[in-house]
Formats: sequence, structure tokens, C-alpha cells
Amino acid sequence: MRISVMGLGYVGAVAAACLAKDGHEVIGVDPQQTKVDLINAGQTPIIEKDIGEIIAEQVASGRLVATTDVKSAVAATDLSLVCVGTPSLGNGHIDLKYIRRVCEQIGEALKEHPGHTVVMRSTLLPGSMKDVVIPSLEAASGLKAGQDFGIAVNHDVSGLRPGFLCERDS
Repeated sequence: MRISVMGLGYVGAVAAACLAKDGHEVIGVDPQQTKVDLINAGQTPIIEKDIGEIIAEQVASGRLVATTDVKSAVAATDLSLVCVGTPSLGNGHIDLKYIRRVCEQIGEALKEHPGHTVVMRSTLLPGSMKDVVIPSLEAASGLKAGQDFGIAVNHDVSGLRPGFLCERDS
């Protein structure tokens, strides 16, 4: 499968590397050019046991590349896995500004690529899909979720367990 991973922080970098290791073609996307450059050089933007070697292997194999361009990543893939940050706010809520921004960017790309599937991996509170994600994607694309493009939430990428990099649950 061809997968774009939006956000190359801890969750996104690990997901991108492990999905590529599982044989998928992966495009990592991040607005920070430094993270993109590190991935494309076969280096890790995060600290995690074995991730540097996995990224290097997957970049060398051609299964993992990175870009800052959301539109080109969506155009080249079948599914987007959204792993952007949702920092905590002082009142206990989470800040969804990065979710909104990437959903707007994905939505713009969906105009030319309906049929794409968007999967949210970022931390979301109940109601965030209905109140933020879907409306942002639909407004930017002019399309209807569940009809013109797929939408899902995934809280467990490829069966990964925290602390067990690229291993599946037994």
C-alpha cells in the first residue's frame, strides 16, 4: 500500500519507518524541513532504540521518503495517516490547531484525489472527529466524508505496542 504519514515527530517517524519495514511505500510529511532532510538522508529525527537503523534501511530500499508538500504526498498515496501533535492546553483540553491545519491541507489535495482515505492517529478527545476533523476536511475539499473519501481513527498502528518497536502483538 502507498501511505503518507503526516507529522514526523515521535509517533509519525516510528509509524513511517515501521510501515515501510512492513513493505509499504511511505511518504513522511512534516512542515519542518530539518526533519524531512534527516529522513531523506537516512537519519532519524527522534531518539528511539533501533529507529535510526530502520530509517536508514528503508530510505536505502526506496520505501521511505519525506517531503514538506502535503498535496504531492496525498496525490502519490492511497491513505494518509495523521500523526501531528495535539499539545495539552492549560485547561486540560488539547490544542487542535495542527489537526485543523493538516486537515485543511489534505482537504485541498482531496479535490483532485477523491477516494483517498484519511486515518487519524493523533490524540483526539471524543467529538473531535465530528466537530473538527470531518468539517475541516469537507470544507476544504468540497467533498463528503464516507462518500467521496474515507475517514477513520486508528489508535494502534499495525499492532504496534509502546516499547516494542515494529513488533506485532502476539
